Formats: sequence, C-alpha cells, structure tokens
Amino acid sequence: MSDVSLTSIMVFHFDAAIQIMEEILTHELVNPEELYEILDYKEKASDSIQEERLWKMFKSFLVRANRLSADVIPFPPELRGPDVIKE
Repeated sequence: MSDVSLTSIMVFHFDAAIQIMEEILTHELVNPEELYEILDYKEKASDSIQEERLWKMFKSFLVRANRLSADVIPFPPELRGPDVIKE
C-alpha cells in the first residue's frame, strides 16, 4: 500500500469521526456526560501521546459545545465559582 493510500485512509477516518461527533452534538443523539466519560477513559488508556491528544480533542468538542453540566467540565476546584459545591 502506498503512502498516499495510507494518508487517504487516515484523512477519511478523521473526517468521518468529526462528522459523527458533529451529528451527535447537533441532534443530541447520545448522553454527553456518558460520552465524555468514555472519551476520558480512552484518553487515559492511550498508548501514545498522539492517541491521547486525539481523544482529548474529541472531549473538547463536548466542552466547547456546552453539552456538559458544570460538574463534568474538567476545571480544577480552585477555578470553579462559589455556586459549585466543593468536596
């Protein structure tokens, strides 16, 4: 298989993943908090920094789209406002 074929396959799958995530967010097809937990697990279970960054990028789609409740958005407790219950 040539380098061009591998590159094409990679780009196709990245495009597909992005389109699927946009559909999920646009049409609210899944519970965003559950999806965030799965993506977080995949990020932590990554075998490389590149894979970790990819999962982190998909988590950022949820954060930027404001699809998560305040207690799921990954801000450290010291940066949260006074209306958030701190443990």
